[in-house]
Amino acid sequence: MRVLLAAPPSPARLHNLVPLAWALRTAGHDVKIAGRTSFVDEILRTGCVAVDLGTSESAALTEFAELWGPDVVVSSPGAPAYGGDTVRVLGPLDETGPGAFDTVPPSLRDASDARPVRHVPYFGPVVVPEWLRRKARRDRVLLSLADATLAGPVFDAVAGLAAEVVWATESAPAGVSMPPNVRLVDTAPPAALLPTCSAVVHDGDASLALAAATHGVPQLSLTETAIGARIAAVGAGLVGSADGVAELAALSAAATALRDEIAALPAPRELVGALTR
Repeated sequence: MRVLLAAPPSPARLHNLVPLAWALRTAGHDVKIAGRTSFVDEILRTGCVAVDLGTSESAALTEFAELWGPDVVVSSPGAPAYGGDTVRVLGPLDETGPGAFDTVPPSLRDASDARPVRHVPYFGPVVVPEWLRRKARRDRVLLSLADATLAGPVFDAVAGLAAEVVWATESAPAGVSMPPNVRLVDTAPPAALLPTCSAVVHDGDASLALAAATHGVPQLSLTETAIGARIAAVGAGLVGSADGVAELAALSAAATALRDEIAALPAPRELVGALTR
């Protein structure tokens, strides 16, 4: 079977499609991912065949589909429009809707007609850093901040934790006092790091939020997002002040329950059967 995936120029949405692409390929199907020219390198890093749609994305997608003749076209919200029927795959950045497959578990959605599928976190190619190849001597907290101005309040909040706080950044912001339990590293890939963590603090990264939920790790989102609010609503996380980091340990049971819910959902390989019928 030939399957054409239409990807928007969003690494997060592309990464949400990759486990399905791999499941299809390992089942023996011919898979290609189409996207704009500026996004082709990102597609190639997934290990899949890329289709360069140039500048006339929607027209080029329809034209290529007519030429290649895919049996099914799968798209993510924001992807180039296609002139025929598509199967939509939703992720943490997307609102739910009928007739779609949804990688966000039911407990984190309002009532939905979408079909749930297990989320498999993917963040692109990863090399396990040397410092992570040694066993941690204490609990580990992953700190992920795109906005370094948030570091000061976070440092104040984590200073008293009996945990190692890991942040991938070049240097601490000027004028901010860094507590001794904060470790600055060159790289902290979530795919390698999350299984070793007891908590995550981030500034609203939806992909990281759902990945942490998949691993059963309590989390604190410093900014309010839809997925962060829903994780907080089921008791597996908090949203708001960095001071809440001290409360994350008490959320481990709810975080584990959310992890188990996600693990019980159909894997991407089971979606393959639905697409090929």
